[in-house]
Amino acid sequence: MKELLPVLIVVLSIDQFRYDYLQRFAPHFGDGGFRRLEREGAVFTNARQRHSVTSTGPGHAAIGGGTVPAENGIVANRWLDRDAPPDPAAWAAYYAEIAPYRAPNRSAAFQAAGPLASSRPAGMPADRPAGSQRSEASWRSGAPVLVTSPAALLTPSLSDALPASRKVISLALTDRAAILMGGRSADAAYWFDGPTGRFVSSPYYRASDEVLAFNALIPGYMPASSQWRLLYKDAPVFDPPEAWPLKNTAYGGTFPHSIPTIRALQYTPFAHDLVLDFAQHVIAVEQPDLFYVGISSTDYLGHLYGPDSLEVADSAIRLDRSLESFLDALERRYGDRVLVVLTSDHGVQSIPEIAKLRDPKADAGRVDLRVPDPSARTIRDLSPARIAIERGVARKLDLPFSLDTPLEDAFVAFFEEATLYLNPRFRDARTTRALRDAVRELDGVAGAWTQDEPLPPLMRNSVHPRRSGDVLIALRPGWIWMWGSNSTTHGQPVEADLHVPLIFWGAGIRPGVHALDASPLDIARTLGSLLGVEAGGRESRLLPVR
Repeated sequence: MKELLPVLIVVLSIDQFRYDYLQRFAPHFGDGGFRRLEREGAVFTNARQRHSVTSTGPGHAAIGGGTVPAENGIVANRWLDRDAPPDPAAWAAYYAEIAPYRAPNRSAAFQAAGPLASSRPAGMPADRPAGSQRSEASWRSGAPVLVTSPAALLTPSLSDALPASRKVISLALTDRAAILMGGRSADAAYWFDGPTGRFVSSPYYRASDEVLAFNALIPGYMPASSQWRLLYKDAPVFDPPEAWPLKNTAYGGTFPHSIPTIRALQYTPFAHDLVLDFAQHVIAVEQPDLFYVGISSTDYLGHLYGPDSLEVADSAIRLDRSLESFLDALERRYGDRVLVVLTSDHGVQSIPEIAKLRDPKADAGRVDLRVPDPSARTIRDLSPARIAIERGVARKLDLPFSLDTPLEDAFVAFFEEATLYLNPRFRDARTTRALRDAVRELDGVAGAWTQDEPLPPLMRNSVHPRRSGDVLIALRPGWIWMWGSNSTTHGQPVEADLHVPLIFWGAGIRPGVHALDASPLDIARTLGSLLGVEAGGRESRLLPVR
């Protein structure tokens, strides 16, 4: 019997979608979405990321290329390029993307800074808002790298292994998801630009005007009420009224949530249909062979409300309906000649304050090592945890310490989850060990390592010597990096962040449930085998899907 090969392969990544969501919310799912994939597909119940920094960039690079950060260089969503010349415009773009630490009661004179010009990496549109004023080069060497270009990838992806005749397209709400899944050889990549409320691409790709004509339809995805209302009130979550003020209240702490703009639509499940309908439009226009689709709004709203919330439950239930419509549309177009892979780049941990509301004895909290805002001048302007680190390093080196020390004389130059970069002036083995030991004294820290000592396997897979920082950090389960006082995040080598869905469904796939060790990292190698090409790196494996 001749093997049935797919005409179209769709790799669907649901950003920040924990494996347990498939079980917790299953009673509210219909028969044609997640349940259909689980019933008719090859389901891997023990799929986990094989790197420690469980962030969007590394996760989507793993999906598209089958390589870990130690190979592909995508060590985080952003990192410090120590060898780059100081670049104030790159720092402006960096500050436009992050929420830096702002010390209380700073002098008004330091607050009165004007904006720098915004920029993007080479070949990317310069349409993000400008960051805050600070000539970063005056005390920081190097420049931050924002992962918004396939040039950052150091290793081939599945798209690079395919012949030129195979068309590869990628899309998502977020740029780094679309770009890193598609890889360097994608024919086109599209993502959503929040400030302008439209899908965009860049000159790196062969973007289609006919595809981007879909932008005219985007206003129709705004609900007539301009609100996100709850579908089901009995979802299995912990979301009492006492928890509502502990969630992010940017669009209201409980239902109904305001949707005042197209940009705000990204933080609601109405964006699920926006992306999947756009995906159908791309398929009709471009007829790709390999198509990566990223559902990013699950991450946006998941950060705001956390995995214990009715918002996340409602989003998953609505996504199930959207997924059913998408699968039906694929089947109408391709019959039994379509293959779908469903996975996620990472999970998420609970909002620490809600975890403690549920269990007052819970070991949960936040560690704030954020880069200070551009007006910072002295160590006094750093977060309390960063100050404790500076004091600890000075003590271990038998050096004097003062809060009035200028930042150009601080030991730490830069932090990005989950690594610290030393000031190049102090970068030696003794200072690196002192920094490691000072970090280990912080509450919430499970471990800290230098690059040149034995590392846990997941941490080793996340470290690239030229791009990673000098000290690598892991937090205890329940602890998260601070990026907002009433939000949550991911990025740790803990079960809640590592364990994700992985399902192969469709043409040539043998249904079944597999308990073996699997990972989104295995997608590229497994699909490559199906397509007759070699793909995937040293940690990827061929899964038994046929």
